[in-house]
Amino acid sequence: MKLVDKFTLWFLGVIVITTPITSYICLNNIERKIDDVEIARLKIVNTKAAARMADGTTVNIPRDASFTTFTLLPALPADSFRIRKDADPDGNHKSLESRLTVSTFMTINGKPYEVTTSSYIPASRQILNAIMDTVAWKLLLIIVCVAVSARFLSQRILHTLRLTMKKIHNFDLKKKITFPQTNTEEFKELNTFLKKMTDKAVEEYTAVKQFSENASHELQTPLAVIRGKLELLSETNIDEDQASLLADMHHAIEKLSKINRSLILLSKMENNEFAVTEHIKFCRVAKDVLAAYEDRLEMKNIQVKRELDKNIQLRIHPVLADMLMNNLLGNAIRHNVQDGMIHVILKQEKLVIKNTGLPPETPTEELFERFRKSNQCSESVGLGLAIVKQICEVCDFKVSYKYKAPLHILQVDFCPGSVINEAEQDKFETAAVVTA
Repeated sequence: MKLVDKFTLWFLGVIVITTPITSYICLNNIERKIDDVEIARLKIVNTKAAARMADGTTVNIPRDASFTTFTLLPALPADSFRIRKDADPDGNHKSLESRLTVSTFMTINGKPYEVTTSSYIPASRQILNAIMDTVAWKLLLIIVCVAVSARFLSQRILHTLRLTMKKIHNFDLKKKITFPQTNTEEFKELNTFLKKMTDKAVEEYTAVKQFSENASHELQTPLAVIRGKLELLSETNIDEDQASLLADMHHAIEKLSKINRSLILLSKMENNEFAVTEHIKFCRVAKDVLAAYEDRLEMKNIQVKRELDKNIQLRIHPVLADMLMNNLLGNAIRHNVQDGMIHVILKQEKLVIKNTGLPPETPTEELFERFRKSNQCSESVGLGLAIVKQICEVCDFKVSYKYKAPLHILQVDFCPGSVINEAEQDKFETAAVVTA
C-alpha cells in the first residue's frame, strides 16, 4: 500500500471514529440551546401576561403557539418558577415535537398566582435526523475531497521522495549520485543520510576493486616467477624423488593461481562488473563447452547424453555464460567415476546436469559456499559451485542441487525475464540484420 493511501485511510478512520462523538455533543448542545432560548421566551411571556392581567387586559389568547393560563394559589411556593418538558405529548411515541411548560409564581393585585405558558419545540428525534443527514453529506464530501486532494498533494509533496527512490533504484557503485533539492525537513535528512551511505559505498567499492586488481597483478607475478624457476629446475639433472617433489610444487602453484583467479572473479561479480545486457545463444555455448571437454570425458570413459533444444537465447554476459557452463560441466567430470555418465538437458526454462558419482559427504545446503568440497576432491579448489551461485544471482537465475543415488543433479532455472521468446528473438535478429 502506498504512503498516501495509508495517510488517507488513517485520516478517514479518525474522522469516522470522532464523528459519532461530535454528533452526540452537537445534539446535546442544540437541545440545550433551544430549551434555554424557549424557556427565556416563555418567562417573558408569563411576565407580560401577568402585567396585562394586572391592568385588566384579556390574556388567554394563543400567541406564537404559546398558551398562557392563570391559577389562583393559596400561597406562593418557595420556587419562583418551574419547568416541565414532555418528550411525547401525544402519547404515541412518534411525536416530532416536545412540549415545554414554564410556570412562574407571582403576586398579581395582591393575590398569589401560577402563570403557566406552554410551547412546542422540535423533538430530539427530529434534531437527530437533521444532524445525521448533515453528517452523512459531510462524510461523503470529506471522503471525496480527501481522496482527490491526497492524490494531488502526493504528486507535489512526495515528488521529491519519488525522485530519491528512482535514484536509489538506479544506483551504480561505479559513480556517486546527486539527490534532488527539497524544502521538506524530513526529506532533507533522508537525502543527507542516503548521500553519505552511497558515497561510502562507492568509495568502498573503488577500494575493493583496486585491491582486487592489485592483488591479481601482484600475486600472478611471483607465481609466474616461481613457475618459471620450477620449469628451469625440472630441466636440470634431478633424480626421480626430486622430480616428484617438483611436480607436487608445480601442481600447488597451479592450484594457488586458480584460487586467485576464482576469488578475483567472485569479487568482480559481487561488485556487478558484468552487466547483463546482451542476448546470446546459450545452446551454442553449451555445445562449445561440451566439445572442449571431449578429451577429459574420454580419459574417464564417461558417456554423455545430450538433450539440447535449439534457439535458447538468454540475457547474460558472454563471459558469465561460458563460466557457468564450464564450472557445471567441469564439476560433473571432476566428481564423476570411471566409466560414469553425464546427462545434459537444456530447455527453454532450465538447464539440468546429472552425473554419476559417490554420495556427498558435505551437507548439500553447504555445497554452494566457498571452499566447500564434495568428498574433498584433490583436484577441486572448492570455488566452482560458489561461482555458479554468484553467476545465477547476478543473472536472476535459481540454482539447486540434490542427490538421488547414484546421480548428482544440478539444475539452473532461468527467470522469465532472462529468456527471449520467439517474437522477441525475431525482433532481435531483425534489428541485428538492419544494424549490419
